[in-house]
Amino acid sequence: MKMQQISIGNSRSIVICCLFVLGVKTGLAADASSCDVYAKAAVATNDRALRMGCTVANSSARWQSNYNNHYSWCLTANSTALVAEASGRDNDIRPCELLSTKCETYAEQAVRQFNRSKQLNCGFSVNTQPLGRWMDNHRNHYDWCMTARPEWLVSEAQARSDALSRCLTQ
Repeated sequence: MKMQQISIGNSRSIVICCLFVLGVKTGLAADASSCDVYAKAAVATNDRALRMGCTVANSSARWQSNYNNHYSWCLTANSTALVAEASGRDNDIRPCELLSTKCETYAEQAVRQFNRSKQLNCGFSVNTQPLGRWMDNHRNHYDWCMTARPEWLVSEAQARSDALSRCLTQ
Protein backbone atom coordinates (compact mmCIF):
# COMPACT_ATOMS: atom_id res chain seq x y z
CA MET A 1 0.00 0.00 0.00
CA LYS A 2 1.49 3.32 -1.01
CA MET A 3 1.02 6.15 1.45
CA GLN A 4 -0.20 9.39 0.01
CA GLN A 5 0.76 12.65 1.57
CA ILE A 6 -2.18 14.99 1.61
CA SER A 7 -1.25 18.61 2.06
CA ILE A 8 -3.49 21.59 2.48
CA GLY A 9 -0.49 23.70 1.61
CA ASN A 10 1.53 26.01 3.74
CA SER A 11 -0.58 26.75 6.83
CA ARG A 12 1.22 30.05 7.46
CA SER A 13 0.20 31.24 3.98
CA ILE A 14 -3.40 30.23 4.59
CA VAL A 15 -3.52 32.11 7.89
CA ILE A 16 -1.82 35.23 6.49
CA CYS A 17 -4.09 35.27 3.45
CA CYS A 18 -7.19 34.85 5.58
CA LEU A 19 -6.15 37.59 7.99
CA PHE A 20 -5.56 40.14 5.25
CA VAL A 21 -8.62 39.27 3.19
CA LEU A 22 -10.86 39.54 6.24
CA GLY A 23 -9.17 42.70 7.45
CA VAL A 24 -7.78 41.54 10.78
CA LYS A 25 -5.29 44.08 12.09
CA THR A 26 -2.28 43.39 14.27
CA GLY A 27 -3.17 43.90 17.91
CA LEU A 28 -6.83 42.96 17.54
CA ALA A 29 -8.38 39.58 18.22
CA ALA A 30 -9.32 37.60 15.13
CA ASP A 31 -12.92 37.21 14.01
CA ALA A 32 -14.93 33.98 13.74
CA SER A 33 -14.26 33.47 10.01
CA SER A 34 -10.51 33.93 10.41
CA CYS A 35 -10.48 31.61 13.40
CA ASP A 36 -12.40 28.94 11.51
CA VAL A 37 -9.73 28.97 8.79
CA TYR A 38 -6.94 29.06 11.39
CA ALA A 39 -8.37 26.15 13.42
CA LYS A 40 -9.03 24.00 10.36
CA ALA A 41 -5.47 24.56 9.11
CA ALA A 42 -4.00 23.78 12.54
CA VAL A 43 -6.00 20.54 12.85
CA ALA A 44 -5.18 19.50 9.28
CA THR A 45 -1.47 20.06 9.88
CA ASN A 46 -1.55 17.97 13.07
CA ASP A 47 -3.52 15.22 11.33
CA ARG A 48 -0.96 15.22 8.54
CA ALA A 49 1.86 14.97 11.10
CA LEU A 50 0.07 11.99 12.66
CA ARG A 51 -0.26 10.23 9.29
CA MET A 52 3.42 10.76 8.59
CA GLY A 53 4.40 9.49 12.05
CA CYS A 54 5.98 12.77 13.17
CA THR A 55 6.91 13.06 16.83
CA VAL A 56 5.52 16.62 16.98
CA ALA A 57 1.95 15.39 16.47
CA ASN A 58 -0.17 15.71 19.61
CA SER A 59 2.85 16.99 21.56
CA SER A 60 1.58 20.39 22.72
CA ALA A 61 -1.23 22.93 22.44
CA ARG A 62 0.20 23.89 19.04
CA TRP A 63 0.06 20.26 17.97
CA GLN A 64 -3.40 18.83 18.57
CA SER A 65 -6.43 17.86 16.51
CA ASN A 66 -8.98 19.60 18.72
CA TYR A 67 -10.64 22.18 16.48
CA ASN A 68 -12.42 23.89 19.40
CA ASN A 69 -9.19 24.45 21.32
CA HIS A 70 -7.52 26.08 18.30
CA TYR A 71 -10.64 28.09 17.49
CA SER A 72 -11.14 29.35 21.06
CA TRP A 73 -7.50 30.35 21.39
CA CYS A 74 -7.65 32.15 18.06
CA LEU A 75 -10.59 34.28 19.17
CA THR A 76 -8.36 35.75 21.90
CA ALA A 77 -5.18 36.08 19.82
CA ASN A 78 -3.98 38.89 17.59
CA SER A 79 -2.80 38.34 14.03
CA THR A 80 0.88 38.40 15.06
CA ALA A 81 0.29 35.47 17.42
CA LEU A 82 -1.71 33.59 14.78
CA VAL A 83 0.99 33.98 12.17
CA ALA A 84 3.65 33.00 14.73
CA GLU A 85 1.78 29.79 15.61
CA ALA A 86 1.20 28.84 11.97
CA SER A 87 4.84 29.60 11.20
CA GLY A 88 5.92 27.55 14.21
CA ARG A 89 3.92 24.57 12.97
CA ASP A 90 5.46 24.91 9.52
CA ASN A 91 8.96 25.02 11.00
CA ASP A 92 8.25 22.10 13.34
CA ILE A 93 6.91 19.82 10.61
CA ARG A 94 9.52 20.57 7.94
CA PRO A 95 12.17 18.07 9.20
CA CYS A 96 9.51 15.38 9.46
CA GLU A 97 8.33 16.05 5.90
CA LEU A 98 11.88 15.53 4.65
CA LEU A 99 12.24 12.31 6.63
CA SER A 100 8.81 11.13 5.48
CA THR A 101 9.82 11.56 1.84
CA LYS A 102 13.01 9.60 2.48
CA CYS A 103 11.10 6.85 4.31
CA GLU A 104 8.51 6.61 1.54
CA THR A 105 11.36 5.89 -0.88
CA TYR A 106 12.95 3.42 1.54
CA ALA A 107 9.67 1.52 2.03
CA GLU A 108 8.98 1.36 -1.71
CA GLN A 109 12.47 -0.04 -2.31
CA ALA A 110 12.11 -2.60 0.50
CA VAL A 111 8.80 -3.87 -0.87
CA ARG A 112 10.24 -4.02 -4.43
CA GLN A 113 13.20 -6.04 -3.13
CA PHE A 114 10.89 -8.42 -1.28
CA ASN A 115 8.72 -8.89 -4.38
CA ARG A 116 11.84 -9.50 -6.47
CA SER A 117 12.96 -12.16 -3.99
CA LYS A 118 9.59 -13.91 -4.41
CA GLN A 119 9.91 -13.80 -8.23
CA LEU A 120 13.35 -15.37 -7.96
CA ASN A 121 12.18 -17.97 -5.41
CA CYS A 122 14.92 -16.93 -3.01
CA GLY A 123 13.00 -18.30 -0.02
CA PHE A 124 12.92 -15.11 2.05
CA SER A 125 9.80 -14.56 4.13
CA VAL A 126 8.54 -12.44 7.01
CA ASN A 127 10.06 -15.08 9.31
CA THR A 128 13.55 -14.76 7.81
CA GLN A 129 16.03 -13.30 10.28
CA PRO A 130 16.38 -10.52 11.06
CA LEU A 131 12.63 -10.14 11.36
CA GLY A 132 11.18 -7.29 9.34
CA ARG A 133 13.78 -7.24 6.58
CA TRP A 134 11.77 -9.36 4.14
CA MET A 135 8.11 -8.37 3.94
CA ASP A 136 5.75 -6.62 1.57
CA ASN A 137 4.19 -4.43 4.27
CA HIS A 138 4.93 -0.90 3.10
CA ARG A 139 3.63 0.74 6.29
CA ASN A 140 5.83 -1.40 8.54
CA HIS A 141 8.94 -0.49 6.53
CA TYR A 142 7.90 3.18 6.56
CA ASP A 143 7.21 3.26 10.30
CA TRP A 144 10.51 1.56 11.08
CA CYS A 145 12.35 4.04 8.87
CA MET A 146 10.78 7.01 10.67
CA THR A 147 12.50 5.94 13.90
CA ALA A 148 15.67 4.32 12.53
CA ARG A 149 19.15 5.76 12.39
CA PRO A 150 20.26 6.76 8.88
CA GLU A 151 23.05 4.17 8.85
CA TRP A 152 20.51 1.42 9.59
CA LEU A 153 18.55 2.35 6.47
CA VAL A 154 21.62 2.02 4.30
CA SER A 155 22.60 -1.23 6.02
CA GLU A 156 19.18 -2.84 5.57
CA ALA A 157 18.85 -1.83 1.92
CA GLN A 158 22.36 -3.12 1.25
CA ALA A 159 21.68 -6.39 3.08
CA ARG A 160 18.60 -7.02 0.93
CA SER A 161 20.56 -6.11 -2.20
CA ASP A 162 23.42 -8.45 -1.29
CA ALA A 163 21.01 -11.29 -0.50
CA LEU A 164 19.27 -10.82 -3.85
CA SER A 165 22.62 -10.88 -5.65
CA ARG A 166 23.57 -14.13 -3.89
CA CYS A 167 20.19 -15.59 -4.82
CA LEU A 168 20.72 -14.68 -8.49
CA THR A 169 24.09 -16.41 -8.64
CA GLN A 170 22.88 -19.69 -7.13
